[in-house]
Amino acid sequence: WGIDYYKYHEISINKVTRYIKFDFGYVPSNGEIAEIAVADVNSKKIVINSVSSDSAIFNLNNLVDEQGTIDLPLTYMSHTYFDEIYFVKTAEQYLHLQSPYEWTHPPLGKLIQAVGITIFGLNPFGWRITGVVFATLMIAVIYLIGKRLFGSWIGAFSPAFLLTFDFMHFSMGRMGTADTYVVFFLLVSQLFFLVYFLRVLKNGWKTPVLPLFLAVIFFILSFSTKWVTMYAAIGMIALLIAIRVKEVSKIKEGFLKRYAAFFEHPFLLLLCFIAVAVGIYFALYIPDMMTGRPIYWGDGRGVIDLQFSMYNYHSQLVATHDFASAWWSWPLLISNKGYVPLWLAINDLPNAMKSTIAVLGNPAVWWTGFVCVFFAIYRAVRGKDVAAIFISAIFLFSWLPYVFISRLTFIYHFYIAVPFLCLAAGYVINRYWHNRWCKMAAIAFFVAVVVLFIVFYNVISGVPAPKEWIDKLKLFPSWYF
Repeated sequence: WGIDYYKYHEISINKVTRYIKFDFGYVPSNGEIAEIAVADVNSKKIVINSVSSDSAIFNLNNLVDEQGTIDLPLTYMSHTYFDEIYFVKTAEQYLHLQSPYEWTHPPLGKLIQAVGITIFGLNPFGWRITGVVFATLMIAVIYLIGKRLFGSWIGAFSPAFLLTFDFMHFSMGRMGTADTYVVFFLLVSQLFFLVYFLRVLKNGWKTPVLPLFLAVIFFILSFSTKWVTMYAAIGMIALLIAIRVKEVSKIKEGFLKRYAAFFEHPFLLLLCFIAVAVGIYFALYIPDMMTGRPIYWGDGRGVIDLQFSMYNYHSQLVATHDFASAWWSWPLLISNKGYVPLWLAINDLPNAMKSTIAVLGNPAVWWTGFVCVFFAIYRAVRGKDVAAIFISAIFLFSWLPYVFISRLTFIYHFYIAVPFLCLAAGYVINRYWHNRWCKMAAIAFFVAVVVLFIVFYNVISGVPAPKEWIDKLKLFPSWYF
């Protein structure tokens, strides 16, 4: 079955029989079987009494030695789904010092998954648990960002609460891919950057640079997982440049004096931090080098060559996908072309039941947050509202670069901007929390967020539900799961 990995495939046998035979012809490499289970029409396991073969070179007992680990009927709990096939396979290969199968993204995400597999084994729990841990920690990080940004308990609680009950955060956190690690490291980077940014505004450029250094380090960890974090990092740098340009423009001694002033502390030091970050990035390729990949470039195989190959792959990718979607459709959750939710997994079960997982946002969180982003932009343009400026800049730099990307994109590319939808909503709630009617509206909003999470739980979790119920949740023609 091509690139499928750690995945059971169902073969229907519409006969009463005592024996099942697999025939690969004269070439054994025509097929491979790792594990076999047999079930009746009600998905109840049938005991396999014996396994035999025309060849004596295989230990056929290995085909049926894990019957207790097979959950029937088959769901996402039994196998890989969507892009897990790339990340899980590569994580296992790193553990065996084998050449990595997935090379189009840097290695850190797969290395983190390898830790989970080492501790809990090569099974769905083992390759997904690290994502759950990072998704959980992400809630604490955004709470701290809200506390720093707004200075109140409601300003910290609101974005953390909204992220907790956001559909995408929930679904991606339970999936064995790298996206949750990307957003976690990026959020930590943004937290340290915010600490430094606020201190610069308050105390000037002589403030300690340790938070800036930590922001760079956590950014490179996110970048070492997926390159998409570069957009948000440019937004953070743009904020620092805006402050410096404003100061330098007041110097009247001429261009050279202004130019020299621009690169005064800490901008030259920032270049040193970036050099350290580059070293960390390439150090994370040591496991690749241990599999035989050289560091040098020139023959197409080295680590440095690989960076060019990665760029060419993503920039020149020509492909289509039924669930690809345009950048503008993501916050709206609707589209006039294609499907906005990304359908990850589907299993049709007995008794008109279905197990399905789709990636989309909680409509209450995304639609309200998107409106609040425009309010934050208005406040940022109108005055010196630091919180509004920070939220607006990072959100726009995380989202709008996709306007210029021609390759196919998916709704999960919006993941790095989702925390700022939550922060934008938290900004508005914090600003008007003292008003009785606004407080009641905010509480009603929180209730709506939780209610929608409960209503859509089966769609975003894979927990089996009647097909009729799942079909009723398709609110728009572009919703398909």
